[in-house]
Amino acid sequence: MAVIVVVDADERHRRLLVRQLQAHEYVVEEANSSLDALRKVYALHPDAVILDAHLPGMDGQDLTRVLRAISEDVAIMVLAREGDPSEAVRMLDVGADDYLVYPFSSSEIIARVRAAIRRAGRQTQAGEDRLVIRTGDITIDREARLVSKAGDAVQLTPTEYRLLETLALRVGKVVPHRLLLSSVWGDEFVDDTHYLRIYVGYLRRKLEDDPSQPRYLLNEWGTGYRMAAIPPVDASGAPVPEVEEDEPLEPVSLAERQRRLA
Repeated sequence: MAVIVVVDADERHRRLLVRQLQAHEYVVEEANSSLDALRKVYALHPDAVILDAHLPGMDGQDLTRVLRAISEDVAIMVLAREGDPSEAVRMLDVGADDYLVYPFSSSEIIARVRAAIRRAGRQTQAGEDRLVIRTGDITIDREARLVSKAGDAVQLTPTEYRLLETLALRVGKVVPHRLLLSSVWGDEFVDDTHYLRIYVGYLRRKLEDDPSQPRYLLNEWGTGYRMAAIPPVDASGAPVPEVEEDEPLEPVSLAERQRRLA
């Protein structure tokens, strides 16, 4: 499930767009200024930012330039009240992925959002291909649904496992409360943040050396939770490579291939 930051000083336009995105199961954070947007982007590492072209203070062009400097892979969409071909060119030149002029239909904005996120290579599904996730001495084998710490198996309930897996798939990044709640408990529970406090507490007791001073499962106040990205180590504390590369194959000549096929 992708995370999107919507930036618009006009509350009516902003709320309308937020509702359209939430109806398609995106997790959406609002920002009413460029400065607020930068705070949200630094905290959340979103999949996409949708911003108004004419923001007060730092305008849309300057914000787009800064966002692109911060991240090469966040999808940036610019919305304009009036069509201006030269403005569209400027926005695209400084790093926007798309430029869209009001009015537009809900289906068009959703299709463009999907395309922009796909082009940017930021669909969360890409991370879901990882079958084994390691951080510090914690290993999560998603294929076997097994969790271990320092080589010892950790018994988790199904809910605890889903919560840990959701955090691990965005390891090192803040996962908003609403995304965690909808992913683990369902959309009808997105406001029940007490569930998170309870179950993060359960996980800390099972995974942290000192649950009162957590090292892995960190609370980002008012925003969400983050699973710390720590260089992986094995049970003895030795570093473990995150990805093991196969040995390169030696080139085989055409004559040798023909001999083997004979």
